[in-house]
Amino acid sequence: MKNLIKQLTLTLILTVMSLSAVQAVTPRGRLVGATGLARGGSDVTFTWAMPADSPSATYKVYVRVPTNGTATNALYRVYPKGNLTGNTVCSSTGTTYPCFEVSVNQATNQGKWLLLKLGTTVQWKMTNAAYVTVNPLTLPATEMLSVAAVSFDMTPALKIGQTYQGGIIFYLNRTRQHGLIAAAKDQSTGIQWYNGSFVSVGETSWKVGTGKTNTANIVAKQGAGSYAAKLCDDLVLNGYSDWFLPSKDELNLMYENIGQLAAAPLTNAGGFVSSYYWSSSEYDNYVAAWYQYFSNGYQDYYSKNGILYVRAVRVF
Repeated sequence: MKNLIKQLTLTLILTVMSLSAVQAVTPRGRLVGATGLARGGSDVTFTWAMPADSPSATYKVYVRVPTNGTATNALYRVYPKGNLTGNTVCSSTGTTYPCFEVSVNQATNQGKWLLLKLGTTVQWKMTNAAYVTVNPLTLPATEMLSVAAVSFDMTPALKIGQTYQGGIIFYLNRTRQHGLIAAAKDQSTGIQWYNGSFVSVGETSWKVGTGKTNTANIVAKQGAGSYAAKLCDDLVLNGYSDWFLPSKDELNLMYENIGQLAAAPLTNAGGFVSSYYWSSSEYDNYVAAWYQYFSNGYQDYYSKNGILYVRAVRVF
């Protein structure tokens, strides 16, 4: 009787909310893996939590149906704002912790990605506490619930050149939810790389994703003073204080994506001058570091006592 009441309640919610799933192409969002197989009637819950570093935004939710799933009414629960510990009630009208249930016919969608759908709406406003669950308790014992990955796709997708979190996006990773932001203006029109004497930092890299570490290593080695890396490290701009001097390859991405080389309409969306900009990448440890000439994109090394432009960046 208890299970019957539960089934009737779920059916009512589904009817009111017009929830369903539609076949979709392979998503490009944050993939969360939680594979498993359970027979109908089993009281086991599979959970996919939104990655903790995800921003609060609007997301589409995709689920992957393995080829051995035979559940005809797998009920996926979407908790856009998380849930209270111990709360088992799923209510779409809840204001603090709303919950939505979506019916998925795994038997007819084996091997497919499905977009969870709420009426004509295919997206939810979510926080990083959001998660998705599914449980085979109400399924017949003759059916098997099979689960794989869930993808959280931010919409509208972030894009290169967009003003976001204190600056201008100039790089996005595969998920298109994280990347690098450049300050909208130069932090200096002329400052040296070194702090008055030639010392070897010895722990810098060219690669994308290393500028923040490079900057920390430079400041740790050179200490207090007025120089390129310290200027970025001390910067507080538009509410953010985690700026750094870009690595050689990060600097080049700015030139290519929002600098003079970028295709219209993003050609020099970053407002760079046709001059020389420091990177946080050393060339030969002691004497020189890499720079880039934003007039033509040329990269070379220059003495650390040179006076060049600086543009700070940050990770998001």
